[in-house]
Amino acid sequence: MDINKITEIIPQPVVLNNIDDSRGPCCMSFGFDLNPLVQSIERVGLINPPLLKRDSQGSITIITGYRRIKALKSLKADRAVCRVLSGDDILPIECLLLNLHDNLAVRKFNDVEKGMVLTRLIPWIKTLEIVEHYMPLLGLPSNKATLSSYLKLEEEMGFRAKESIAQGQLSLRNAMMLLNIDSISRSSIIDLISNIKLTVNQQRQLIDYTIDLAHIEGTSIPEILDDKSVKRINSDTRMNNPQKGRALIRHLRMRRYPSVSKAEKEFKKMVSRLSLEKMVRIDHSPSFESPYYRLEVLFKDGPSLREKLENFMREDIDILTDPWER
Repeated sequence: MDINKITEIIPQPVVLNNIDDSRGPCCMSFGFDLNPLVQSIERVGLINPPLLKRDSQGSITIITGYRRIKALKSLKADRAVCRVLSGDDILPIECLLLNLHDNLAVRKFNDVEKGMVLTRLIPWIKTLEIVEHYMPLLGLPSNKATLSSYLKLEEEMGFRAKESIAQGQLSLRNAMMLLNIDSISRSSIIDLISNIKLTVNQQRQLIDYTIDLAHIEGTSIPEILDDKSVKRINSDTRMNNPQKGRALIRHLRMRRYPSVSKAEKEFKKMVSRLSLEKMVRIDHSPSFESPYYRLEVLFKDGPSLREKLENFMREDIDILTDPWER
């Protein structure tokens, strides 16, 4: 049919219980908050009628308005005024594109929804056209590698993982790393990320350390995260989430790099024996990759620098030795 004439279809009341509100082939909504829409309908009613399709057996599915139907059902409404098409009036790809542009006009898609859109387009539209035309519409770079990542996200990620991505608890880049491990290990990592609300960098470190440890120790990721030390950090009510995150990563790093962790402890002991001023610091290179240390001095003028350096030289700096030897 001519989709430009859809607005000419006279809206009619439809019994809500007759509408299939499962995530059908046109749906591209995931991880949304229904409350604002519910409150809007309560105040001013349904402004934009959903578009439905009735097949030859009489089953009714949603083309556009998935959230609106969900909101109305949550309000215990009996009927909704909708535009209804017969199954023969419109092709599946036309339904899909109608829903896509209906959504693009009013909101931005989260990463899970972008994966849903691209997966639904693949059977109907050539890959080149998806890459060059539809990916920019979704705010994505026009390349096949990105397309492949989003298709993999939609096809292989479970509901819990997708929920974490949609809610911003798990970054897309780190989610892609999780696709390389089994689903049980993936779930255990996602649960911990969600519970402690790890930062993006901490998420990456958690994934890296647990995968490495599983290979090194010949154990599983769930067993590593079920360790009493990890459980103690996770359940410690005296720490807030940022403190738990730092403690968790510190614990896993010490377990992954025991020699480096031991050297860091020895280095801190050496430095702590010096009575350094607040604006004077001594640091080592990451993982002691360099044999040299760094002295940092903050000062406001020449005399203050001279004073700080003279005070520093009075310290017993000979105690600063190679922590590996200690």
